[in-house]
Amino acid sequence: MVRSGIIVNSLILTILIFAFGILVNYGLDFVRIDTIADVMTQHEIDTTAYLVEQEFTDLFGGNRCEIMNNRIANLKEEIRQVGADLGTYSRFSFFKKKDYDYLKRKYFLLELRFLTLIEQLNKECNRPYIPIVFFYEIDDDASERQGFILEDISKEFEQEVVVLALDKDYEDEPLVQLLAAKYNVTIAPTIILADEKKEGLVSGSVLRASIRESLKRADPYGQAYDFTYVLNAAGRDVNNFAANLSEMLDDRELPINARADIMLALGRITKNDVMICDSLPLYDFAINSTSNIEKQALLYETVASIDCGRNRQAFLKEAAVRWKQLNNSARTKIIESLATGKKLNLKFDTSEIKPVLVAPERVSRISIGENSIMLQPGDRVLTQVDRVKRDWLGLQLEQDLFGNQILTTFSERLFYNVTELRPDIGWHEGGRMSELIDLGIEPVVAYGTLAARLRNRWFAVDDQGVFRFEVPLDKLLYPTTRFLRDDLVVLMDTHGVNMLVEQSIRNKVDAVVSDCDHPGKIKAAKYLSDNGIPVACYPDRFMYLALGHNISLIGSPPINKGYQQIIIGAQPVQFAADETIVVMNSTDKPYALWYYQTPTKYFTELQKAVPSLDLKFVQIDRFDQMFKVVNEAQRHKADVIAARVFNKHDYDILSLWLQQSPRHRAVLFHSAQYPYGYLLLKEYPHQTAFDDPNPRFLP
Repeated sequence: MVRSGIIVNSLILTILIFAFGILVNYGLDFVRIDTIADVMTQHEIDTTAYLVEQEFTDLFGGNRCEIMNNRIANLKEEIRQVGADLGTYSRFSFFKKKDYDYLKRKYFLLELRFLTLIEQLNKECNRPYIPIVFFYEIDDDASERQGFILEDISKEFEQEVVVLALDKDYEDEPLVQLLAAKYNVTIAPTIILADEKKEGLVSGSVLRASIRESLKRADPYGQAYDFTYVLNAAGRDVNNFAANLSEMLDDRELPINARADIMLALGRITKNDVMICDSLPLYDFAINSTSNIEKQALLYETVASIDCGRNRQAFLKEAAVRWKQLNNSARTKIIESLATGKKLNLKFDTSEIKPVLVAPERVSRISIGENSIMLQPGDRVLTQVDRVKRDWLGLQLEQDLFGNQILTTFSERLFYNVTELRPDIGWHEGGRMSELIDLGIEPVVAYGTLAARLRNRWFAVDDQGVFRFEVPLDKLLYPTTRFLRDDLVVLMDTHGVNMLVEQSIRNKVDAVVSDCDHPGKIKAAKYLSDNGIPVACYPDRFMYLALGHNISLIGSPPINKGYQQIIIGAQPVQFAADETIVVMNSTDKPYALWYYQTPTKYFTELQKAVPSLDLKFVQIDRFDQMFKVVNEAQRHKADVIAARVFNKHDYDILSLWLQQSPRHRAVLFHSAQYPYGYLLLKEYPHQTAFDDPNPRFLP
């Protein structure tokens, strides 16, 4: 009796435990299903949000590729998590098989939809995402082992690979069978990678090799951009330009850096991937040939951007190490994040600078051109690459990017005769830097500025890692620009103050000589001035934006040697507050005529502060019309002209007018970067002034 009682009690206890287990499993089924359903719902919301954002950008503007890139990581993780949960939970479900089957079908549909989005992204945005479709079989050891291998692959290639797993024998969703039939999937496991079918268990090493081969693309992020954009805008023949670049490669004496950059530029312009990839060994040689840490960092970034199947992450890590050695913490963080696949979280400042000039209540005279930058021999002046070290548009890429040469004539040499060219005076920033070097200044050149895209606008970085200074597209789409992502570039041929801020502050230079023909450059000049670095701009079309900000900035100034010092600027003219001034203006066409608008932009703002100014505007509609300005001055008996001097014709007309009377004065805008504009400033130091954003008001 005792024995039978024990058996009965044990049986009852077993039944109770089993019943409890069933109840727990039943309850857990609800929890598991809710967990999976929540993730799937979130995935559907994220997918819907992406599609809505696409429609929004189609209507209101924006970058579709950037939107998908921002969401891809979340969508990928959600798909992975749902698949893992379904595979695990369904094995232990006794009561919710139909619910799990429903969720499984829904999951497969989400995967197929995600696959469609990936293919669309690859097609529209030229992104190297590689979808891997994995057909498995339930309760199959080889399929299970393959799943673990693919999970490791997905983590290793987190930024490039998306794994989508489908049940080979799943019949409830016809689309799964349709995809299996497309690739003639008959056994499990089967993998579809880059449209290539791999049957049976595939090792990780074989998969890695296939992925790297698929990723072996030339310039993957630059491919989406048109590197003939600037050539077409400037009216240059693309085929002729490419032929000239090709001829340069015949020169066996070309420096390694120059040869590599010419191959990169030519490969991009002609869409020759083989040539682009062939530049890589030259960049490798350049890295090993220099001990300069910053040059090494830029070259490592270059190799990473060109890619061609190289280990991109390894090169980015090498670059990050060197930026860290240079104490550039902001750049180190960005490049390290790229190397490790972390989200960048780039910061932008899109604020704009506007003129705020206010004159005293009583003004009798105005002085323009008093401001100056005073330097001494041995001081360090930072400048840009473009139109100083080389000029790609002028077919001057045969110079070593990191060499010591300073050029003084550029694309104009291809079109002008010697009389017009005046190489003895020099052009642009290169001509003025050459003069400063002759006076004892030490040049510092800024290379490789980071710029990032926010929607459809690009911004160059400051010293704190904030992308603050807008960069116009025509200065970004140089064929030498390195694309680290489709929204992050390295500007090797820097052009303008907006690209020089970080290097100026890091190198603690005494002044900057560069270009101010864009609002972003004026904003950058103010930033530098606020950090104690004065700026001299030779192209100065947008200098008027600095009026009233009391910035240490001057536009198109002359350079003179003083007693134990070098004087940039300090050449004023005065005029009465109610004096008649003839001001040059222009139409927007033909190409580049708009620089003649610079005097009007400045004096329009000046008149807002001093309404008594009597301004007579003269609009020209083609080059060589300085006579219109002088005729208007003679008609109104005006003694002051505000003009731009570009060529010998402008010089001859205005020079003759200045000679007629010592009372005749000219304020020159956007002129000193051209030989004849500079010559006029030097020949008439008491009758000419320059673009000065800090006019002095006299009572």
